[in-house]
Amino acid sequence: MSAALAYRVRIGSQTSGSEVARSQRALLSLLVRLGMDGAGGVCELQLADPEAPAPQAGDPLRVELDAGDGLRKVFTGTVDTVRIDTSGQHVTAYDDLHKLACLETEASYENVDVDFVVKDILQRAGVAAGRISKGFNLPSYVLTRSPGALRQVLELADWCGADLFSDSEGKAHFVTAAEPGASHGFDFATHVLQIEIQATPSIHDSVEVFGEGAAGSQGADKFCWLATDLAGVSGQAAIGPQGAVAVGRTGKTPRRLTLGVVRSGEVAQHVAEAQMRALAARWLRGRIEVIGRPGVLPGDRVRLVGVPLRHAAADLLQGPHSLRVRQVSHVLGRRRGFVTRMEF
Repeated sequence: MSAALAYRVRIGSQTSGSEVARSQRALLSLLVRLGMDGAGGVCELQLADPEAPAPQAGDPLRVELDAGDGLRKVFTGTVDTVRIDTSGQHVTAYDDLHKLACLETEASYENVDVDFVVKDILQRAGVAAGRISKGFNLPSYVLTRSPGALRQVLELADWCGADLFSDSEGKAHFVTAAEPGASHGFDFATHVLQIEIQATPSIHDSVEVFGEGAAGSQGADKFCWLATDLAGVSGQAAIGPQGAVAVGRTGKTPRRLTLGVVRSGEVAQHVAEAQMRALAARWLRGRIEVIGRPGVLPGDRVRLVGVPLRHAAADLLQGPHSLRVRQVSHVLGRRRGFVTRMEF
């Protein structure tokens, strides 16, 4: 571990840090996890001294970690629960994306892009927006109280081939794999502690998307007409044995989607391609554990250098497919120090 390892945790008015003179609480363990699929960020930590005043639900919580390049923020959120035992206090906090799971609201939209809807929902939930992909045009869209705001944003993300996640500032991002995050390089011999990696072809080798109405053949103003032939409002895309995406064709095991929000062939093709691009971005799956790297966030790309050519994973890691972080965990403990785990 780096000799310069440092940390700072601020909970309300209390501070726990590696600088003993400024630290008011002793930190026993820390876990920060940021991930996709709408889970948001979570922080779990254990403080020593059960007789000290306990943090309260709703207190702001911020975590900064340093592996030698200066303190970097890895989590911003609020305390949710505090559990007290004989040895100390266990604190669990969530970032603002957690608010989406609690939001039930209603709205209707006409002739807007997906990003307009997503930003409006985030604003209603009180969540700051980061990067939001434009998506496709929605002639009409209805937001209902059931099944809740989070489920509906995740549905929009599925249609767009996008991912929903939060960053170290607590901002929500809704982006596709084509919008790259930061790039991180790790030396196989000096940085990597553990690795598990495998190629995972999808059970569906293609997708067919069908919309509704006659807009594709009769014009945009005829979207409400019943259509006997959906060819004009459909799209196809396929993914090859090595993860290459082909637009405009299907394979042997297609996934078929019928979406009422799709009213034109152009949009249907956009959705089909986005679906396959999302699968291609997950061609390599697994996890890597490295010596602490606080700058890694969901959506970032990872590359390993110095992988021995005879290593069984060399062909996968040096191939055309990149490793896109879907979940990152920063763990700080007494036994192993600062460790970062990334899942793909």
